[in-house]
This record gives sequence, structure tokens and C-alpha cells, in this order.
Amino acid sequence: MEIRKFLSSAFLFTSFTEKEIDLLLASTSLKKVGRGEQIFSEGIDATAFFIVVSGKVKIYKLSPDGKEYTLHIHGPGDLVAEAAIFDLMVYPASCLALEDTTLMRVSREGFLSLIRAHPELALKMMSGYSKRLRQFVAKIEELSLKDIKSRLAGYLIKNSSIENGVAVCHLSYSKKELSSLLGTIPETLSRALAFLKQKKLIIEKGNTIILPDPEKLRAFSE
Repeated sequence: MEIRKFLSSAFLFTSFTEKEIDLLLASTSLKKVGRGEQIFSEGIDATAFFIVVSGKVKIYKLSPDGKEYTLHIHGPGDLVAEAAIFDLMVYPASCLALEDTTLMRVSREGFLSLIRAHPELALKMMSGYSKRLRQFVAKIEELSLKDIKSRLAGYLIKNSSIENGVAVCHLSYSKKELSSLLGTIPETLSRALAFLKQKKLIIEKGNTIILPDPEKLRAFSE
């Protein structure tokens, strides 16, 4: 893996020059975790933030009665807990590896020292955040304007690929995690899957969803 190229592709650092990426490298290290391994827990000091290199992690919180709520699922290229570095100083939620995962760890102390020495980098990161904010606004619009059936159809289209001439989507999340990702609950997600199957828009085979007519499903999602 070309570490410099990977860092440059992270939304926070897309405006950094090669020299600035080299300065950032001094505060980074690779961290490998196994499936089910805790990366950090809610309430502990935020000593670093992370970029997912490979694998998947989930961000979750526990209610007072011990019930788990998935907030986010992050995959390759996603930043994890960078906001805690600037604001809360502690992790506001917990993070767990959903599969064997490689992370790039960015030290809080080293990162903040870099910003203090080169304050112009803060403006470059603000540019990255503004683009990210527009993505979140689009996501909120999608959640508010589309029902769960349309959101599910859009997710399946976006995450499908052609295998042996057929469009398929391999679900790498549990239905609980996927329902959280789509802003609903597992029971509602199950009904949405059943609806799409009834309309012959999808064929479900375990964790694999076959899309017999992708364009028809795309039209439904829109």
C-alpha cells in the first residue's frame, strides 16, 4: 500500500500537498485488529483518530439497560473519531471491528502539534469538511424524502456488481446493522425486503441479493 497516496485520498487531507502529507506521516502508524476486537470504548481519552485502510468497523453506543445501538458503519477510506480530537477529548461512542481490519492511527498529540505549527492546514481541512457536509445534507434529504423500500433499492443498486452476467449485491452486514445504516429497524427492513421480493425486483439467497432487472430496481428507487 502506498501510504502517502492513501492519506491524500482521505477527505480531510485531499487539499494537502505532498510535503504536507509527509509532515502528517510522522504522526501515523498502522494498526491491525481482528474481527470482534474493540478499538476504543466510549468515555476513554481520545488519544488518536483512525482511517480505515481495509475491513469494516462499527460505531455504537450502549443504553443504560445495555441495549446496543449502531450509529455508523465505516469501510475503507472512512475517518473514525476525528471529531473527538478537536472537541470532546474523549470518545463519545465505542468502536468494534466487524471483520479483520487494518487502520491507520493518527496520534492526537502529533496531529495537533502539526496544526499549531502549520495553521494554514486547518483551512485546507475545512474545505474537506464542507464537501463532507454537503454529502450529509444529501443523505438527510434521502432519509426524509424516500421511504425504506426506495432507500433499500438504492443501496442494493449502489453496492451491486456484475458476476457471470448477473447483477448481485453481497450483504456484508447483519440485518440489524444494515437497518441502522438505512435509518430504520430490522422488522421494517425485513418487510421492505419481502416487498421487493414480492414485486420480483430482487431474489434473496442467504446474504446474496440477485437483481434480475437492475434498471427496473433503479427506477423504483428513484
